[in-house]
Amino acid sequence: MNKNWKKLGALFLIVTLAAVSLSACIGGGEEETTTPPPTTTAAPTTPAPTIYNELPEDMDAEWKAYFENTDFDGDGVMYPYDQYLGRDDNDVDFAARTGGAFRTMTAEISDFDPIDVTDTASDTVVSKIFDGLVQYVPGTTDPMPAIAKAWEADEEGKVYTFYLREGLKFTNGEALTADDIVFSWNRLGNPVYASARINFLTDYVESYEAVDDYTFQVTLKTPFAPFLTLMTYTCFRVLPEDYVSSLEVVGESAEEGVDKKWLDSPVGSGAWMLKEYVPGDHLTLEANEDYWAGRPYLDEYRYRFTENDDTIVQAWKAGQIDITGVPAAYWEEFNENYADQLMTYSELATYWMYFNCESWPFDSLALRQAVTCGMERESVINTIFKGRYRAAHGALPPGMFGFSEELYDEYEFNYDAAKAKQILDDAGIVDTNDDGIREYEGRELKIELSSYVSTTWAEAAKVWLDNLKELGIEATYQQYDFGTILQMADQGEYTLLTLGWIADYPDPENFFILFESKGIPDPNSSRYNNEQVDEWIQELRTNPNTAERRDIAYNIEKQLQEDCPHWWFFHSRATAALQTCIHGYKAGAMGSHIEKQLGLWIDEDMR
Repeated sequence: MNKNWKKLGALFLIVTLAAVSLSACIGGGEEETTTPPPTTTAAPTTPAPTIYNELPEDMDAEWKAYFENTDFDGDGVMYPYDQYLGRDDNDVDFAARTGGAFRTMTAEISDFDPIDVTDTASDTVVSKIFDGLVQYVPGTTDPMPAIAKAWEADEEGKVYTFYLREGLKFTNGEALTADDIVFSWNRLGNPVYASARINFLTDYVESYEAVDDYTFQVTLKTPFAPFLTLMTYTCFRVLPEDYVSSLEVVGESAEEGVDKKWLDSPVGSGAWMLKEYVPGDHLTLEANEDYWAGRPYLDEYRYRFTENDDTIVQAWKAGQIDITGVPAAYWEEFNENYADQLMTYSELATYWMYFNCESWPFDSLALRQAVTCGMERESVINTIFKGRYRAAHGALPPGMFGFSEELYDEYEFNYDAAKAKQILDDAGIVDTNDDGIREYEGRELKIELSSYVSTTWAEAAKVWLDNLKELGIEATYQQYDFGTILQMADQGEYTLLTLGWIADYPDPENFFILFESKGIPDPNSSRYNNEQVDEWIQELRTNPNTAERRDIAYNIEKQLQEDCPHWWFFHSRATAALQTCIHGYKAGAMGSHIEKQLGLWIDEDMR
């Protein structure tokens, strides 16, 4: 029986018994009287909650139920009723928290165009000015709605339909419609613009269209399981078509390029607007009062440009800025004097050394395995790198879907010089003339360890050169500027080279593409080639089943541990120091630079 009928039945019984009791009181030989009917009062009603994120009536029922029953930001409010998505609705207090400016120092930005942004300094600004279809839940790697209020996919996972928020406007007053998304994606996919991220569109997307003003549909070439997280990437941010197209001239070829006059005054639909930009000196953002999820608490976000770590740290100590990273040279001091003001969070990043797997001498699996367990890892991290990072035992970082603690704990190639020597001996890679240097394929093992410019890496290299010498390998160490390192990696002009990978989107596929043979030489700069791994990566890319994808990732990681295409070094953790007046600063595994900081606020007496 329906529980509401049970309640009504009980109420009827109570009323009936009350009437019987009243009737029993009548009599006693007295004159009969008439009992007046009881006075009735309407039961109080609870007003229906306000819907702030209205879902389309005709969307797929299962997808609609998903959005109706999901609390994306964890504040206990289901999505349709979540007024301040990305903040705790129960804690929002504009009266007490609005105002002030957050001050920071960063490297100079390189570009305002979302399709050209590849550095974090630019991304920290561009991600605040422009919105995309999908965003991350603040401080996490979980996707949630942004410009798109909802979406659905067909059963095969090839066709995605995005339903846009109606009434959104760019900060210049232009209405935001699906045509603006088509325009923005056309720019990304046009070779004349020469975007470094064009493959994020062309590799996966077959077609896209504006079905109507508020419906945008995408058809993929093949099912791509991490498609929604890919949509969070900066290159998919939306620009106003009328404004941008009126202020840029598109050439006929990539050589002619594009003249983008709008870069002087970029316009987006994000939580922040550009107020002032003085190249080489500073940049200021101001709050978008009309932002759909509620304006940021802060009035301004101020950036001063410098790359000097000492300058930034000293400015923070003097109270001139509100946040600083903690360089290795200051690690002990900050942990001793400012421990309560430190914020540490894991990043989806792995740092390593590439072995050149297709060239002498690291075309030898035995040599790769020997060097992998013959160079110190944990001791270098704990001393030279101040214990700030977690040793890496594979490609995937902790916090990434598919990361396996089991594989991490059972890793077979931790530092063990005796084991390394035995591997080389068993492979016949020995010193035949007693000069202390082993030979492989008739050549003495003399190699260069190449890295980008870093005093910390230079100190670590001293340890590693000694480790290699103990194994019977003569190594030298040379530093190069970062551009040269990238060129060496692409051209295969190295034997052992330091680099790393920071997630573009939080899915293991984004790391494993570095080991796919079709990706040689970029991004597979180690030239690793394994047909079984290739098959697994393709299956991981297209399989929508979560449990099966986890198993596939496990298999890939296990094989990479065995094949040693890289010497896994560490997974980074970022540490920042904040002034005591700062509250609500968000940073997650994808980095603080992508955060909108809607809930960031400053004590009133410090604004």
